[in-house]
Amino acid sequence: MLPISACIITLNEEDNIERCLSSLDFVNEIIVLDSGSKDRTESIAKQKGAKVVLRKFDDYVSQKNHVISLAVNPWILTLDADEELSPGLKEEIKSLFKNGEPEEDGFIIPRLTMYMGKWIRHGGWYPNYRARLFLSSKGKFVGGKVHEAVELSGKRKKLKHPVFHYSYENLFDHVSFINRYSELAATEKFGKGKRSGLILALLEAGYKSFWMYFVRLGFLDGRRGLILAIMGFYYNFLKYAKVFEMTLAEKQKKK
Repeated sequence: MLPISACIITLNEEDNIERCLSSLDFVNEIIVLDSGSKDRTESIAKQKGAKVVLRKFDDYVSQKNHVISLAVNPWILTLDADEELSPGLKEEIKSLFKNGEPEEDGFIIPRLTMYMGKWIRHGGWYPNYRARLFLSSKGKFVGGKVHEAVELSGKRKKLKHPVFHYSYENLFDHVSFINRYSELAATEKFGKGKRSGLILALLEAGYKSFWMYFVRLGFLDGRRGLILAIMGFYYNFLKYAKVFEMTLAEKQKKK
C-alpha cells in the first residue's frame, strides 16, 4: 500500500462512491468528508474501508482543504465522488513510488468525461488537466464558490493516463447542475461588483458555444458535442441573466 491519502467530499453519492473507492485499493488511507448524506453514501464508504468524517458544507474550497488537513500521509490524492482512477493511471501512480517517493512535488492529471454513454474528447472537456496528486505541504485548494482548483508550488509533472469522470446521469441532471452552478457563479460575480445586461448575457453565451463547438472542435464529438455546446450557451446565458436580475433588484432598492 502506498503512503497516499485519498481525499473525497460527498453528499448523497451512493450511485458513485463505490466505483470511486474501488479504484483506490492501493493507497493506505481513504478519507471521505460527508456533508450530511441522506442515502447509503456513508455506509458504503465505511464498507470500502474509508474513514468517514461529517462536516456541514460551507463551500467547495473550504470543504476540500479541510479533508486534506485530516490526512496522515504527506501525499494527497484528490478525487470527486463521480470519478475513478483509470487502470492505466493506477499503474502509472504505482510506478512513481516504485523506488521510493518521487522527486516531484505534484502531478497534473488529465480527466476524461463520460457523457450520454460516450467519452468526450473535444469541446474543452479533454484533457482538462488538474493537479490531483501532490505533497500536502505544496498544494491547497483555491477559488471562489465555483471552479475550485489546487494551487501547486514546486516541481510538477504531467501524467499520461486519465481520471475517468462520470458527469451527469441524464440531461435532466445536467440542467439541474447548470441551474445550481449558474446561481453560485452569478452570486459570486455580483458580490465582486459585476453588473450585466441581456446583451452581455447573449454575447457571453454565444462566444462560449462557438468556442466549444468550433475552436475546441466539439463537432468531432458528434451529436453530443452539439448538445454540450448548447448547454454551454445555456449555462453562460443563465449565469449573466441572473446577474442582470440581481442588477435590476439592486436598482429597485435604490429608488
